[in-house]
Amino acid sequence: MTNSEKYNFADFTVEHYQAILQKAKESYVFRNYDDYSLDEKFIILRHDVDYSVHRAYKLAQIEASEGIKATYFVLLHSEFYNVFEKVISDLIEKIIGLGHNIGLHFDSHFYEISNEQDLHEKLVFEKGILETIFNIEVNSFCFHITNEFTLSCNKDSYGGMLNAFSEFYQKKCGYCSDSNGYWRFKRLMDIISNQTYPQMQINIHPAWWQDTIMSPKQRIHRCIDLRAMQVKDIYDETLLRTGRINIDY
Repeated sequence: MTNSEKYNFADFTVEHYQAILQKAKESYVFRNYDDYSLDEKFIILRHDVDYSVHRAYKLAQIEASEGIKATYFVLLHSEFYNVFEKVISDLIEKIIGLGHNIGLHFDSHFYEISNEQDLHEKLVFEKGILETIFNIEVNSFCFHITNEFTLSCNKDSYGGMLNAFSEFYQKKCGYCSDSNGYWRFKRLMDIISNQTYPQMQINIHPAWWQDTIMSPKQRIHRCIDLRAMQVKDIYDETLLRTGRINIDY
């Protein structure tokens, strides 16, 4: 068996993503962290935006076309994008404009947090940054790259935000993730088709979903390379616009 077959490379296209959403709508309703009922079969659709806001916007458009709202968890300490860049903030504004929610993707490792008091303080701090930039209310968060401490933080809320890693989501709600570009537990289409869980949280990282079939390494390199090209273009355009000389050999 090739890696392409073993890791279901063909699953990770935007065409297949839309097919998954359409299949899910046959049996489930899509809910958010603050509006679900245990009396219904629901999916909470979550996006950890680790690498690419551009791909996040692409998925947001597909979801909007299907009448689905998701929560996009934005990372303030990403090495791959910066929410203060105009291109990036404009894309997040567009995602909000499509009716989706913005949550905080919180990196406890950045602060080396090991207690709940520090966790509360930093969550409030980063929540305020997102709310100020985008003039919205941020009411949910999820941890970025969990560890023993963050997994033990299983209360319903911290820092005035609902916790996507609460005890309910860890122990009582089904879960499926595409972390690192492959299905970490079970294949999502199989779970939905078999209605394996009455309620579940689906974690989709937008960078892994491309227009054509690629390996996970190709997908992430595409995001990195296109970002590098965009930065170069910004530099060239800035010099052209301001009448500066762009000197080369």
